[in-house]
Amino acid sequence: MSQSTSADDKPAILEQETLVDTDVHLAIAPDELRPYIDDPYAKRLESTRITSPLPRDGWDRTLFGKIDQKEELENVSTAERLQESLCEEFYVDYPIINTFALITRLPESDFAVALMEAYNDLLLDQFLDEYDHFYGMATLTSQKPHRAAEEIERLADEDQIVGAYIHSTGPNPPLGDSAYDVIYRAAEKNDLPIAYHASVNGFMYEFPRQNQSLERFLSTHVLAHAWSQMLTLTSLLVNGTPQKFPDLDFLFLEAGLGWVPYMMYRLNKEVSIRRSEAPLLEKSPEEYIRDQFAFASQPIGEPNNPSDMSDLIDMIGAESLVFASDYPHWDFDHPEALDKHLRRHFEADERKQVLHQNAADLLNLNI
Repeated sequence: MSQSTSADDKPAILEQETLVDTDVHLAIAPDELRPYIDDPYAKRLESTRITSPLPRDGWDRTLFGKIDQKEELENVSTAERLQESLCEEFYVDYPIINTFALITRLPESDFAVALMEAYNDLLLDQFLDEYDHFYGMATLTSQKPHRAAEEIERLADEDQIVGAYIHSTGPNPPLGDSAYDVIYRAAEKNDLPIAYHASVNGFMYEFPRQNQSLERFLSTHVLAHAWSQMLTLTSLLVNGTPQKFPDLDFLFLEAGLGWVPYMMYRLNKEVSIRRSEAPLLEKSPEEYIRDQFAFASQPIGEPNNPSDMSDLIDMIGAESLVFASDYPHWDFDHPEALDKHLRRHFEADERKQVLHQNAADLLNLNI
C-alpha cells in the first residue's frame, strides 16, 4: 500500500503525476455559435435576450445568488483561459473537452442537428486547434440517429477527437434502443468510445413528476444524474448493445461511483430470472460492465469513513475508473478529492491507472 502524504506535499505530488481529466465543459454563448451555423438558425442566435438556445428547467443553481456562475463561464470562455484555470492551476495535463450541449431534448430535430455540427466545429476551431494537449468529445444529438452517425464519420479523422458524447437525461426512447444502433456502429467502426453525461436539465422530461414535486434543487441534483445513468445502463444491457458492438467502449460521466455495484448485481439478478427478456446477452451483465464500461470519479462522494470509498473502488475495479473534474461547474472535483483515496489505500501502479492510464487506453491518447 502506498503511504499518505502531508498537505504541503499535495500540489507537488499532483504536479509530478500525469493527469487526464475526462469531463471538462465549455460554456458557449449563442453569439459565438453564429459563425458556425447557417440561417435560419443563425438569426435565432442574434438576440442578446437569448442566453441559451436550449430549454431550461427553472431551478436555481446559484443558491440564492451565493454561487457566481459568471466566473465559471469566464474560466472556459477561451482556450487560453481554460489552459490557465484548469491545466496550470489544477495540474491537468490532458483535458478531454465537451461542449455540454443539452441538445437531445430540443423539440426541433433539425435545429438540434445544426447545433450539433456548430458546437463541434467551434470546439475544433477555438480550442483543439490552440493546444496540442487538448482533446475533445464530439457532441451528438439523439433525435436523428443517422445524422449523429454521419457526424461521427465527419469527425473521425480528427486526431484530437477521441470520443463521442451524448446527453443521457431525456432521450426518448432510452439510449439502448435499436434506433441508436447506427450511432454505435459508426463509433465502433471508428474506434471512438461513447460517453454518456447526465444532468438536472432534462430531468423535467425524464422524471417529470419528481421534477415538479421535489421542491428543492438539492433533491433533484442528488437524483438526476444517477437515475439517468441507471436508466441508460439498463437500456443498453437489456437491449444487448454491448453484445451487438463488442469492440465498443462506454463511459459514464458525472454520476459518481456508488450506483455502479448496485446496478451490476441487480442486473445480474434480474437477467438470471428473466433471461428471455434480454435474449441477446451471452454473458452476465456484470461481465459486460467490467469488459466494456468505464466510470468517471466525479462527484467522488464523501463517506464519513474514508475507507468505505476504497472498498467501493475495489468493488468496481480500479481498471474501470477514470478521473473527471466536471470543471468549471460549481460542484466540480479538485483532483485531490480522488487522489487522497488513491494515495492512502492503493498501490502506485493502480493510482497511475486511475489518474491517466485507463483514460489513455480508453480514448487512444498519444501520451
